[in-house]
Amino acid sequence: MPELSETPNPAESPDFMLVGCYGGMAAAFERALVILAMGLACQIEKEPTGDGYVLLAEPGAVERIQEELAMYEHEQAQPVLIEVAAAEYDAGALPTALWVACLCAVFWLQRDHPTMVAQGVCSAQGIFEDGEWWRPFTALFLHADRTHLLSNVASGVLFGTWVCRSLGPWLGWTLILAAGTLGNSLNAASHLDSAFASLGASTAVFGALGILTGVAIFQTTRDRPGPKIFRYLVPLGGGLVLLSWLGVGSDPRTDVAGHVCGFAVGILLGVAAAWWPRHPTQA
Repeated sequence: MPELSETPNPAESPDFMLVGCYGGMAAAFERALVILAMGLACQIEKEPTGDGYVLLAEPGAVERIQEELAMYEHEQAQPVLIEVAAAEYDAGALPTALWVACLCAVFWLQRDHPTMVAQGVCSAQGIFEDGEWWRPFTALFLHADRTHLLSNVASGVLFGTWVCRSLGPWLGWTLILAAGTLGNSLNAASHLDSAFASLGASTAVFGALGILTGVAIFQTTRDRPGPKIFRYLVPLGGGLVLLSWLGVGSDPRTDVAGHVCGFAVGILLGVAAAWWPRHPTQA
């Protein structure tokens, strides 16, 4: 341990030379530990005319000590990056199964009640002219055919599970359905001058992709060094690549605008959900 003493003139202590002056004992002690790590003797003494402390060391090693302390001061000035472990939640088997069951049940009911489609499809005229506000939500549970249903179920289970792992099962599915509903509303608002109508869970599915992208953007800009404008480009670029691969098809019935709207809304919800402080619960 460094020796602590008090002398009338610390800078002239025998066999030691002045290395530095510090305002507090803690600061002087930290620098003394650096010197001790070099295998050299040192001494801390209180200034007789003030509340500060001086650090003394062997005369022959003062220059080397000054270089080592300068490196230490430089390291201390660097920002400290704290690795924050991402919380992992339950995979959400129950809410995911409920969602799949609802889609299948509604599709089965459509065969016997064809008016369900007319009353529940996302229609710009129905929403904004007739005030049928439920359409952006109900359209998420209607499908044109079995292939349409199965493709959305497969993608929804995949992305939905990842969202549940990132944000929690019930919050995750609430945000997915919210992204789909708001995405449908935004899509319908952009088609006010046309006889627009859409149906299917794909807006929510790409909303889930957007939520994952938003969470990744937040975590990347928070945890990694460098200009933020470059840090968010990697997760955003990855999300856009998946959107272009999965959301733009050759089928003329594909609602590309709806996929884009769901994805965009999902990004905003994902960033907000990742920013909001919460604590994971046990599975």
